[in-house]
Amino acid sequence: MCMKIGLFSDSHDNMKNITKAVDIFVENGVKKIIHCGDLVAPFIGRAMTRLHDTKIETIGVFGNNDGERDHMNELLGKAMKIKGDFMELTLQGKKTAVYHGTDQRILDNLIKSQKYDLILTGHTHQIRVETFKKTLVVNPGETCGYLTDRATCAIINLEDEKKPSEEAVEIVDIAEGLGYD
Repeated sequence: MCMKIGLFSDSHDNMKNITKAVDIFVENGVKKIIHCGDLVAPFIGRAMTRLHDTKIETIGVFGNNDGERDHMNELLGKAMKIKGDFMELTLQGKKTAVYHGTDQRILDNLIKSQKYDLILTGHTHQIRVETFKKTLVVNPGETCGYLTDRATCAIINLEDEKKPSEEAVEIVDIAEGLGYD
């Protein structure tokens, strides 16, 4: 059985690109959406209203630029739940860590620990899909497109009984994802 995960990060209030990423995830039948931090302001929940009528769980972690932390979950409403600065979960039997990546030493130690099958991160605005020993590390790049002029998100296909691989990660150019200009 395969489970598709939608992954985005560093959206930095770009409402248009957040909406497009959500559309891409819904159209591709993801079962869960994860944001790796730097949403920035809670009003971005308006860009995710399409998720209200779906059964897609949308969760995330804080990034270094996220404001209104005390009220973020309340203000995001049904759109998304932020789980703190770090989150552990199991996705399709894979032990997974989600961390924005603000402190490179912490991220490096998470990777070196080999405790996780999958580490989902952001912060650098750079796409990263690489395997270190048993751990697949994925940074979907930046949803906002501000630093690299390339707005991206990722879809990860996780299969039962199978180690996550780089081939399971599809980086999607948000501008081209659904025929947007």
